[in-house]
Amino acid sequence: MLTMLAVMSLLSGCNRPISDANKLEAIRAGAQALMKKYPAERPKNWRKISKGKWPAAIADLYPEDVTVHTWGVDITTKAYFDGGYGYDVPVSKANLPMSAACYSEPSRGVFWHGPC
Repeated sequence: MLTMLAVMSLLSGCNRPISDANKLEAIRAGAQALMKKYPAERPKNWRKISKGKWPAAIADLYPEDVTVHTWGVDITTKAYFDGGYGYDVPVSKANLPMSAACYSEPSRGVFWHGPC
């Protein structure tokens, strides 16, 4: 029982936002650069960004997926059927795609979410 709790604790520990202000600022800057260089395509209103095109600060998160949307950038660090874990860097906070209750804001303009 104790071993199982330890394993669950380790696994859930991977699904937390980073707190380093410099890294978070680099993630925001990288996401903004992606929005400029690879704007969301119509009619889908989104564009998947291949791993080789990720800015270093985003690649350092080892995300499963990075997508530029018309509302901003979604960086999925752990996929899950109802949103998964990751960072959203929106054009504006009002544009976030999920309920405000789903997010924390570890740094200005960088939002962390879990499944909602």
